[in-house]
Amino acid sequence: MRTVQRGVASLLVIVLAGSLAVLGIGVAAADPPVLETYADYSRIAERAAGQFVSHDGAPAQWAWRTDRPGQYSISWEEHEPESREHFIRSPDGNWLFLDGWSDNDTYYTQRVTEESVGDANCNNMHSIPSDGGRQHYVKWYVPTEGYCLDAKGIITEQSTGKTFQFRHRQAWLPPASCSNDYFADRVCISQREAWWDDNQHPWAQTLDREQYIAKGLGMAFKIRQTHPSPWSGTLRNAWTY
Repeated sequence: MRTVQRGVASLLVIVLAGSLAVLGIGVAAADPPVLETYADYSRIAERAAGQFVSHDGAPAQWAWRTDRPGQYSISWEEHEPESREHFIRSPDGNWLFLDGWSDNDTYYTQRVTEESVGDANCNNMHSIPSDGGRQHYVKWYVPTEGYCLDAKGIITEQSTGKTFQFRHRQAWLPPASCSNDYFADRVCISQREAWWDDNQHPWAQTLDREQYIAKGLGMAFKIRQTHPSPWSGTLRNAWTY
């Protein structure tokens, strides 16, 4: 008897579902989770700017701008000519590429010859297919686990054609609580990066630092540099322009 009742109940469910389908009525699917993006933290897609101060009180400023859809640049100086890093979002939308930078009235094109990605400790590395030689700088959608990127390649000074080699290694960590001297109870992603090159000197490491990027505030929330010399910076103000 129970088997018959279950069979009837199942039939009623099927009939009801079919009737709802005929009437155009369906059960609403759950909305997919909204993924946080690098733009939520860096403010790359806004006309956003910020002022940060070094440990000795010297001020500096960063400012983003959109050069064209999917292409962005950031300045780190207040004097002319500006020094700007130039970024391009990948065609599939999953990566932000570093194309190069402008400084000293010329452009420096940065192209990789090899790239790899691995875990946050820079272990289990495997190669990344090239996309026009541009460097995979950061994942656009913020993952829940950290990851490491290691890029090697050639930089070309466009005004002279001179080239030099570089290596750029980054470890990106997922969102975590953060504070600085001016802002409390924030959420940051962080970037630990090291840089090597042979630009007008023998091959050597020229940078090792960690930067915290705060959601809704932007770049340079905290910078802690250990090489070539100890230095720190702290975001004091952030705005749109």
